[in-house]
This record gives sequence, structure tokens and C-alpha cells, in this order.
Amino acid sequence: MSPHILPGDRLVTDQQWRRRGLKSGDVAIYRSEDVYLAKRVVGLPGDNIAVVGGVLVVNGLPFPDPWWAAATRPEGEWSVPPDCWFFLGDNRANSGLDSRVLGPIEGRKIHSRVVLRYRPWRRAARFKSTEIRG
Repeated sequence: MSPHILPGDRLVTDQQWRRRGLKSGDVAIYRSEDVYLAKRVVGLPGDNIAVVGGVLVVNGLPFPDPWWAAATRPEGEWSVPPDCWFFLGDNRANSGLDSRVLGPIEGRKIHSRVVLRYRPWRRAARFKSTEIRG
């Protein structure tokens, strides 16, 4: 998730994410096997996700993607089932265990939504929860 989350960063998360919901653009933490990962939500239940010509496409429209300026790889298409979300890392070239590999992530595997970073103090920041849609 570099540069938004770096090794050693300390985060505050919201485990009541189901009550408040997850929106595209949110950063959430989910479990894959015995590892917890922080990735960005780009697809909601019922969405169709594609990577075409290196461009992220959600429901047939290019997705405004301010977190990654290079081409997204590999290309493919995914449908997001009910109670699942589609996650991508912000640093896509080095983001191995996101939904491009794992597929959509089931709600039961989602731990929490990232609210803010409090350490290191010079990088303290809120993670805004705003809907990003094309």
C-alpha cells in the first residue's frame, strides 16, 4: 500500500465496518490464510471489474484511480458476488495478494476499515471515506 501505508505505520481501524459500510476508495484490512492485509476497495457487491489495456474498469466505466498512475496488470474480468468486495493494492506492481489473485473477498474475511494513521506522527492522517465512482 506504499506510499499510503508503510512498514511500521500504526493505524486505527473501525471493526464496525458492516454497520457503516465499505465504499470504493476505502482502505480495509482482510484476512488471507493467516495473514492480515490492508488494501483499497475498488469493487462493491454486484460490480463487474475489468482490467483492459492496463486501465481499471468498473461497471463498464474507467475507474478514477488517483492511487496508481501506471498500468494495472494482469488483465482480466471479475464479477463481485453478494457480500464480497474487490480489493487492489495502491502499489500494484508489488501487491501480490489482492483480488487480482485471490478474487473478490468475502465479508466474513474482512476485519476492519482503516480510519487513520497515528504513527509516525509526521505522517499522521485520516483515511477519508469518500465514494469514488466513475
